[in-house]
Amino acid sequence: MQTKCAKARRRVTLLFALVLGVLLALLLGGCQGAQEKQNSSETGGYEVKDVQGQVLKLPRKPQRIVTLALSSDEMALAMLPAQRLAALHYLADDPGISTEAAKAQAVTARVRDYNVEQLLSLQPDLVLAPDWNRQELIQTLRDAGLPVVVTKGPSSVAEVKEALQQIALAAGEPQAGQKLIEQMELEMADIAAKVQNIPQAQKKTVVLISHMASYGGKGSLFDNMCRDAGVINGAAAVGLGKNDALTKEAIVAANPDVILVPTWTKGKLDVDQVRQELLNDPALQSVKAIREKKLVQVSDAYLYCAAQDITKGIRGIAAAAYPERFE
Repeated sequence: MQTKCAKARRRVTLLFALVLGVLLALLLGGCQGAQEKQNSSETGGYEVKDVQGQVLKLPRKPQRIVTLALSSDEMALAMLPAQRLAALHYLADDPGISTEAAKAQAVTARVRDYNVEQLLSLQPDLVLAPDWNRQELIQTLRDAGLPVVVTKGPSSVAEVKEALQQIALAAGEPQAGQKLIEQMELEMADIAAKVQNIPQAQKKTVVLISHMASYGGKGSLFDNMCRDAGVINGAAAVGLGKNDALTKEAIVAANPDVILVPTWTKGKLDVDQVRQELLNDPALQSVKAIREKKLVQVSDAYLYCAAQDITKGIRGIAAAAYPERFE
């Protein structure tokens, strides 16, 4: 009897030891996993999937970022310290066309043609390339060993938000990107509240005189901004595509209520000359905006903005068409 009891006690002891060992192993494994997670967080290693489906592994938050567009520079400057950017577009510090000109002055290097040799010389630890960049350039940079993340090249508010999110994730600063998106949403909600109840028959028609000869038609950034501003894009209304040139005949056919004229003095157009030529052109005297001298300036830095300040461009267009609603 005693032998049986002793054997039973030993089995219980062994079972208890086995259970205790399993519990300790689980506990130690959990601690080790937590430690590994902490170590990963401390080093900042993470992965980013871009719009082309490419996954890039970054060992830490990049400190020498180069973007391949002025709009991407504007996004990066708005959410990151200037010291984390290795170079900017050559127009980034021109307040006439850049919305982040003041902050851009803290970055000394400039890029104009985006050639491979210059980009390699900058030794970036992250290249942000909008998907409107040439694919051969993107592939060449990748083949050269540069870490490239392809982001959305925006042509609408929704796509600006998408690009902001992608750039913020690539830079390791998702909260900074989300903050900009939330600010945009507040601004867009305010604009919508002012223009959303305008009947279609009462919407104003707007035409943009652009520094780019072929720009502003259906599907362009400006076209989408007009939609959000509650106005009719005259160029799109008469059948022009986003890469079609605006002619005098198209302006007459559109018969806009408002013509937006340039503000940027370093572009292809002479600002004062454009205004005088429009007002004095015999072929345009039947156009409502010419008769009523509704030639309005909205900062080109905002009208051509494919970054977070696109909202200011949309507000400017809406205010030009419906000034009474924005007083």
